[in-house]
Parts: sequence; structure tokens; C-alpha cells
Amino acid sequence: MDSITLSSLSLFAATPEQIFESRRRTYAEWSGGLSLEEYLARDEFTDKQEVACEGRLITWYVAAYRHPNTGLQASIFNRFLIFFVGFWHLAAIQHRLTSYAPVKRTCTLFPSKFRTSSSSHRRFRRDGLVCSKANAKPKRVICYAIASVFTPLRFRGKGYASHMMRLLHWVIADVSLLPAISPREWGAPPHRVAHAGDGLFSALWSDVGAEFYRRCGPTKDSDGWITRAPFSTIWDVKQESSSIDTSGWTLLDETGVMKLWEDDAENISRTLSPADNFQVSFSYLPHKGVAAFQHWRTTDILNKRGYAPIHHWGIIRDSNTFATWTFDIQSSAKTLLITRLKSSPENMKTLLAILMSVARKHGMERIEVYNLPDHLQSSAAHLGGLTVERDDHLPSFKWYGEEHSSEIAWLMNER
Repeated sequence: MDSITLSSLSLFAATPEQIFESRRRTYAEWSGGLSLEEYLARDEFTDKQEVACEGRLITWYVAAYRHPNTGLQASIFNRFLIFFVGFWHLAAIQHRLTSYAPVKRTCTLFPSKFRTSSSSHRRFRRDGLVCSKANAKPKRVICYAIASVFTPLRFRGKGYASHMMRLLHWVIADVSLLPAISPREWGAPPHRVAHAGDGLFSALWSDVGAEFYRRCGPTKDSDGWITRAPFSTIWDVKQESSSIDTSGWTLLDETGVMKLWEDDAENISRTLSPADNFQVSFSYLPHKGVAAFQHWRTTDILNKRGYAPIHHWGIIRDSNTFATWTFDIQSSAKTLLITRLKSSPENMKTLLAILMSVARKHGMERIEVYNLPDHLQSSAAHLGGLTVERDDHLPSFKWYGEEHSSEIAWLMNER
């Protein structure tokens, strides 16, 4: 195979045919037991949801500008394929996003298809909020989530995925926040496309450790995505049940959680305040399909595995006391994953008892939440929760503003 230099590669938005091919090529490693038809149908379903529509989901891939011998643009695409996909309103990727982080395996680079790409990934545009010590009023901004970074095995270790991630900054970030020119040895910067750009921050959830994405900055000497607070609080599901006073609590069906996420986004937009000891704080918002993404993906998997229909996806007492969840049946321990939680310490005991009841009903072995708020840590421990530092699904962000990453707080980064 002809030698390919990184400077000859660039980032391209995939066509529908290339998107199909990228999914077909990732099937062997990411199918999770689904048939090829089921795997492709699941992503096709996602394409039609709010989280992906109106340009909010773009699949990108890396390919050569021109073949070194023939000069044909990207003519080598069919020889190697690296997919990269960014999704979410990167203005706001899945879901375990901000308060709602992506489901396992959504944090990846997304590949594309027929140009023989060495790497690919998906990028989701999302709605985000920013507030600061200087201006405490929350401001809506454009941000991104990145998922499904993929490089075929035979092309790994050659720097293609790293280069793709470095180039990604140049198509999603606000151009005024980037250096005047990209590094010369990287070749010409990629062309910007509609529905991308103007981002103030982006995030991904790494399954390859903290260092790989940290090294993928927009210049040789700048950081890429910095891991922040990769903690989970976990409870083993107790098989014995106890009486619970659920008066005043309401279980939420699909329609109910959709409304809750819309209401929650509005409430966050009004009440978000800067974190102590940080100059700037940001959060993703759960509406426009962001929180729902994990729900849809789970429903599809559960249906394919023959599970009985699940009627409830959340519980609420009032606007300050609620939880939503999804289910992970592909991990070693079947898990009820909390995607959003808001509570006082006084209400945690009842809330956790209800979650235990739901988990038992559906055969889950544990309950897990990412980055439980500090004011609930003591209550969680008292109720048997164990907080651990994860070595996978590491929440990592890139801030494009002038502040250093150490001055930035990521709020409501729960699951």
C-alpha cells in the first residue's frame, strides 16, 4: 500500500452511502450481540430522532486529499477506512452527556465510508450553557459531543485517529477561538460545512484512557480533551424489599420523561450558577433528544433480547426531586443507570428505595450514577453506595475559550 503522510489527509463529512459503509465496518466490534440487520436498523432509527435531525449529527472521516500518484481526491478510501462521528448538539454525543452522558460505547470517533478512510467518528451538535464568576447569568452556547471513533485494526498505531481528532477542532470550534493558522505539517485545514462550527466546548467519553485524547489538541503544543471526574457511585440491588411510602411520588412513562427533560432544561437555564473555585462553568442541556438518546437505544436492545416492555423510565416528586434512568444489560452486571438525578439528602432514602424496587422488577443487579453531586455523597454512602474511580467511559472535555481547563467546571455530568 502506498505510503500516506498525515499532511495529505483531511477531514470530510460523510455521504449517506459512506455512513452506511462506516456502520457496516464497525459491526464486528460494536454489535453487542445484534445481527447486522439489527445493528444497522438501530442506527437508522437514531438518524430519525431529534438528537440527530437538522444537522445535529454528522459523521466524519479522514481520507487523503489526493492520491500521491494519480492526484485523484481521496481515491484510496476503499483501501482503509477510519470512521469518526460527532453527534449531539454539540451545541451539544451519547448522552451520557453533561448531565446526560453517552451510553457505553457512544464515546468514539466516527468513521465514514467509501474513500478508504483510515479513521472515522460522529459529532453531535448540542445546546449548552455557560456561566462565570464575571457573569453569573447562564448563557446559551453551541457545543458538541463526539462519539464512535473507529480505526480498522490493520490501520491502528499509524496516527490516523489522532490526526482526525486534531483536525476535528478546526471544524467544530468557533474559528475566532482557534490559532490564526493550523500547523503547517498538518496540511491545509479541513473545509467547514453547514451545521458545524461556532463551538465553545466539546466533550467525549473515552474508553482508551485519558492520555490519547488529551494529546489531540488543535496545535502540536496544546491539549485536547481533558478527563474530569470519572467517578461512579454504585449500589448493589437488595433482593429483599421493604415497605416504601410513595405517596406524592409519580412514576413516569415515556411521555412523562420527555416532558421532564424539557422542563428540566428550562429550569437549568434559569438556575445554573458558577461552581465554587472555578472561573467558568458549563453544562449540556438534556432536551432535544439528548437524554432520550439512551432511552431509545436501550429500548431497541431490550426489544431485540425479548425483554418484557418497560413502562416507566423515571420518578418525580417535584421539580427539585426526581430521577430518570436507562438499563445496561450488556455489562457484566446488569445495571440500572441513572441518567439524571436531582434530590435533597433528606429525600435520597425514599428515592433510592424506589430505584431499588424498579431495578429488582427488571432483573438488574446494581444501580449506578456518574458524578453524584457533592451534597448527596454522605447520604449515598450512608445508604450503602460505593463511589469508585472508573477506568472506562472517562468524561473528557475541550474548552475553546481563553481560560485554562483547570479553571473550568463541568456541571451535571451525571451519567
